[in-house]
Amino acid sequence: MAAKDRLDYIIKEGFRDIFYVWRQEMKNVFSDKGVIIFFCLVPLVYPVLYSFIYNNEMMRDAKMVVVDQSDSFLSREFIRKVDGTTDVRIVGVVGDMESGRRMMDEKKAYGLLYFPADFSKNLNTGRQATVGLYTDMSALLFHKAFLLSTTEVSLDIGKELQSRFRPASTE
Repeated sequence: MAAKDRLDYIIKEGFRDIFYVWRQEMKNVFSDKGVIIFFCLVPLVYPVLYSFIYNNEMMRDAKMVVVDQSDSFLSREFIRKVDGTTDVRIVGVVGDMESGRRMMDEKKAYGLLYFPADFSKNLNTGRQATVGLYTDMSALLFHKAFLLSTTEVSLDIGKELQSRFRPASTE
């Protein structure tokens, strides 16, 4: 038998063995009711149950730290408006990510809002600016509070800026 034929035979047998083992394991998986419940039923029921239990729960004054590398009027306005919502309380404004991360590690804050250095420049030139939101996912209610508050504020500020950049009508 030539070396090429032997290599082809070994590869084919390897794939047949892999397929055989896979087929046997699939039979074992689908014949076990506990596995079926765990892999099929739990992923469908748990999110529904979780959202049903916590649907009306609202987090108030969730602690957030801000990393403001922009240090501009627009970033301070954004921070002020986020702090003005009932869901979020800004516990500190720091200049670098390491300080913000340390506050989150020490549980002094459960979310971090990051303004890059070009935040204000991008907004003032009519370009899209990004703001990073990092949350501690140990409680989804924190994430929900931070996300709702920052989204509301960003839409509000975006509306204000859009009216500033919109050309005057010539009617």
